[in-house]
Amino acid sequence: MSKISFGYWDIRGRGQSIRLMLEYLALDYEEVRYPRGDAPEFDCSEWLAAKPNLNLEFPNVPYLVDGEVRITESWAIMKHLGYKGNLMPETVAQRIRCDMAEGVLEDFRVRFARLCYNPNFENLIEEYLTFMNTKLVYFDGFLKEAKWLSGQKLTYVDFLFCEVLDQIRLCFPGCLKPYDNVTSYLERFDSLEGIVAYRTSDRYRKFPINSKIAAWRGMEERKV
Repeated sequence: MSKISFGYWDIRGRGQSIRLMLEYLALDYEEVRYPRGDAPEFDCSEWLAAKPNLNLEFPNVPYLVDGEVRITESWAIMKHLGYKGNLMPETVAQRIRCDMAEGVLEDFRVRFARLCYNPNFENLIEEYLTFMNTKLVYFDGFLKEAKWLSGQKLTYVDFLFCEVLDQIRLCFPGCLKPYDNVTSYLERFDSLEGIVAYRTSDRYRKFPINSKIAAWRGMEERKV
């Protein structure tokens, strides 16, 4: 059986949740990391050269090739891995919780990414924190009696949420402290055997989080 091939930029970005799933499931995979050059061109010629030759129906990164299966779009990739590794909701109640969480998480992730890539980053922080704290209040309630976002079963949405939470706490150290349920939830995820093994391996790269065109690249924990 051939290795899974995963391609993305040479950053954490929105590809990291997929890396976490691949590692947690201990799947045999190889990774293609596409670099970007420095300003002002931010050259991405390696990706542009590879893009038309990958036989992808919607060429983009991240992408995943698993035998005959060729997928782009991060949620589609995560669901494929979820089906492959028993990380999908099993009951109607679990599915509803995952569907709701997926919708809210996409907005949660995109708003943080937009902040990071905005040249006016510093001046937009206060507005973003108001948005972030509002959402974290909701998530804290959502997790009050739940071990994971689905309820009691670890699923694909947890990998995205925990990755975004990790990025946010590196940008705003201490921001999760008021939210006991969210904090306990993230600690639970961070303690999973497969996650610990990955983050202590030479395959794991904590930085950078964002690309060279971002205002906040996430090259280290931000000082506040």
